[in-house]
Amino acid sequence: MDINWEAKIQIDKDWVERQLITHFEDKKLKIAVRGYTPKVIGNQFSCSSIIEELNFMLSDYVNSSRAKKREYQALLKKYGKDLADKRLDVSLNEKAKAFFGATAPDSDGKFGELLLFALTESILKCKMVAHKISGLSNGKDQVKGGDGIFLGNYERSDGSLGPAIFIGESKIKQGFSDAVGDAFTSIDRFHAAKTKAEFTNMEFIVANNTLFTEEGDDDFEEIFDRLTPGTASYATQIWVHPVLIMYNTAKITSFEQLAASPEQLEVYLKDFMMKEKEAFLTKINTKITDQENIKKIYLDFFIFPFNDVKYFRDGMYFAIHNMRPDHGK
Repeated sequence: MDINWEAKIQIDKDWVERQLITHFEDKKLKIAVRGYTPKVIGNQFSCSSIIEELNFMLSDYVNSSRAKKREYQALLKKYGKDLADKRLDVSLNEKAKAFFGATAPDSDGKFGELLLFALTESILKCKMVAHKISGLSNGKDQVKGGDGIFLGNYERSDGSLGPAIFIGESKIKQGFSDAVGDAFTSIDRFHAAKTKAEFTNMEFIVANNTLFTEEGDDDFEEIFDRLTPGTASYATQIWVHPVLIMYNTAKITSFEQLAASPEQLEVYLKDFMMKEKEAFLTKINTKITDQENIKKIYLDFFIFPFNDVKYFRDGMYFAIHNMRPDHGK
């Protein structure tokens, strides 16, 4: 069945063009590398507009279509149709914010997962069908599971377009190399002989129980089959891992200090990203040298250098909770 995946995406896909500068998109064989920075504000590097956009996406990220329907039915019983219509968005947004609890942002990966969701749906044009909120991870180790399961189509290394299953991985680290290394460690668990069966079965059992689609959806059976190992639909898919890499670099602060205008800062950032492009590719290829299992599957990197990733985490926390995070001070 030829499913129109893009039609299933509910978020505003144009947010990327509004908020981000795309510096490069490089694809060789099974590795794609895409480099981004936020559009500058004044002569400063700022992620405040991205945070605002992501805040608008909370409800669609947290609440499946089933959850939205159940919430509306509950409001109907309590308040009747007029008030249910008025209060649904507010109620769903509150439930979404409750998911992003009081965990210190320094140790909470959900903000990176939210950004990865927004990028994967908007750029790769695939649909998230399940995520970590309902336990999408190895039951014995919550940090080792995928950061979202998506379905769609992907351009294969021979140039053809075919069905794909996407399992996300987001890493926010101080350094680029450490982030890539951690991502490969997590991804390898899906493909290594010792852990593949355990992880695959756990991930897809949970995914099938928490689908972001309705059983009345005309494509439901096909989607269900694509998440069920052993079916013909599952076997036709390639594996793609979208990987978000956010890391710190002091160079951005130096660019801010030198830039006399927004235009000049954007030039500095563009030059930096184009010069770093080859370094990104070299480091990724170096780390994948001994990763025989990972060489078999597709990797699609979203790379975001930051002057301080703490600004992103703390900013997201404030946008959601309307208070500054307590870092234990």
